[in-house]
Formats: sequence, C-alpha cells, structure tokens
Amino acid sequence: MINETLTPALEWPWAMTATPLVSSEATGWQGALLRCWSGTSAVMVQPPLDHHYVALHLGGPKRVTRKLDGPGISEQVANGSLTLVPAGTAYLWRTEGPISFAHIYIEPRHLEAVVTQELDAEAQGASLIEGVGSRDPVLEPLLGMMIAEIRSAGRASKLRLDSLLESLCIRLVQKHVSISPRRISNAVALASHRLRRVLDFIDANLGCDIALSDLVAAAGTSQFHFSRAFHAATGCSPYRYLIRRRIAHAKVFLLTSGDSLETVSSTCGFNSKHQFAVMFKQEGGVGPKRFRMVHRTSRNQGNEGAMEKGGSLANTCLR
Repeated sequence: MINETLTPALEWPWAMTATPLVSSEATGWQGALLRCWSGTSAVMVQPPLDHHYVALHLGGPKRVTRKLDGPGISEQVANGSLTLVPAGTAYLWRTEGPISFAHIYIEPRHLEAVVTQELDAEAQGASLIEGVGSRDPVLEPLLGMMIAEIRSAGRASKLRLDSLLESLCIRLVQKHVSISPRRISNAVALASHRLRRVLDFIDANLGCDIALSDLVAAAGTSQFHFSRAFHAATGCSPYRYLIRRRIAHAKVFLLTSGDSLETVSSTCGFNSKHQFAVMFKQEGGVGPKRFRMVHRTSRNQGNEGAMEKGGSLANTCLR
C-alpha cells in the first residue's frame, strides 16, 4: 500500500457536491461503511484509500472506464455487477450510462483477520483482486440485503448487519483475495458454559439492538469463529436465533396482555410493526393478529368447556 492514503469516512473531492442517498453512518453501526449514491459526476477522481472497497453497480447497464497510467480498461458493466478496488490504489473513473452505485469500505485488518482466523491462511499481503464489472451470485444479494437493512423503516439491526458483513468478507476471502487459503478450519461448537452465557444475554436483552460484538463479549471467544461455533451448537445463526426468541417472547405478550401490535413489536425488539408481522408469519405460518385471535378463542372455548364439565359433575353429585 502506498503512503498518503485517505480514509473514505472523509468525503472525496468528487463527492462533496453529492450527499449519499443512503449511509450506514446514520445507523450507528460500526462494522463497515456502506453508502449509496445516484446522479454524481460521470468522471470520478479516486484518491488512494486506506480501505478496500467493493462497488455495486445499480441503475442499469453502463460502460465503465478505469485509468491510472496508459490507456486503461473499459468494460460494459451489467446492472448488479461488482467492481473490486484494493486499498492503496488510485484511479480516474468514467461512466457512460446511468450513474447509481453503492460502495462498501472494508478495513484491511478486518479482511486479514478473516484470512487468518476463518480460513487458516497467512494474512500478510492479502488483498482484493481488482476487477471491473465482476459477477458474484453470493456477494451481490448480500450487499443488496445490507442496503435494504439500512434503508428499512425504524432502526437497522446491528446484529443482522454484522452477520451479513461477516458472510460478505468470508466470500471475498474465498473468491476475491490474492492469497489462496490452505484449508478451512473445522467449526467447533461453543463450550456449554459459553453458550449459556450467550443465550442468557440474548434473553435479557431481547428489546435492545444487539450487535455481534455483544454476543462475542458474552461468549468470551473470537468474533470470526463465533458465528460458525454458535451455528454448530444451536443449528441456526445468531440473528435467526435472536428472531426466534423475540417471536417466542412476543407470543407470550399476545396471549397474556391487551397491548397493541405496535407495543408488542417494539417491546420485543422489532424495528417496526411491519417487520414484526412479516417475521412472525415466516416463523409460524400466521401473522400475530391471527395468532392472538385463534389462540385466545381456543383458550376461551377450553375454559367454557371446563366450566360446563364442572357444572355437570356438580349436578351429578347433588343428585
């Protein structure tokens, strides 16, 4: 990496006249920096950055030209394709076509940690392999889900963003870094006492915005081993487990209180009533409103049946 690199958290000269349409900075999430732009200048002067970055091309097909010294390269780029830029490089970019894109900036040390801990390879010198208009059926939807989470109404889930970032970095290391991993380490389940601390922490903080780092701290283990170890121990990802516990908690509220769906969703940590309804139905097959109505009706009928049976027995004893 060359000297005099800049951090992407500072606006580039070309971007000062265009405010990002979406930015992860607004969520308070610290895992990475994700921004979306539209309608910026067709010519972009990119200084050398101290982060790797991946660009997701949006808005439709276009021609992208990248130039440093010499003639440069020019590629026809499909909508949804990716451009990978390693830290320390500087380019002049020109776009012919609709200008809409997202950038995710990743610290080199973060990627190196994945190489070392997740894929058991030497991290020194690990870097992204440059590419313009690349296709990756795993990375593209991961970035789309991250953007959707940041755009979602209410607060974005830090744990979901952490989990998506981890999956994204693992995919980058597997397919788009200059060092080939020696082998993939075997997943090892969390020790029972560590797992219990994590599960207790989740249950005690269902209404809070839990980050992956919170669970790692509760477990007292490595962040990059944690998700695979948690999955090996529970059969699901930390985020999916959290959602299931929130839904289980919500069911108790739905059956034992008269609180509105908005109150129940907020109490149980969901971003919005809509997210609550969607995830509740995904897990149980029916929405929360229907669940409350069906189970309360069933319970009331059971109580009435018990009262009739009790009355009948009483009458029998009196005869």
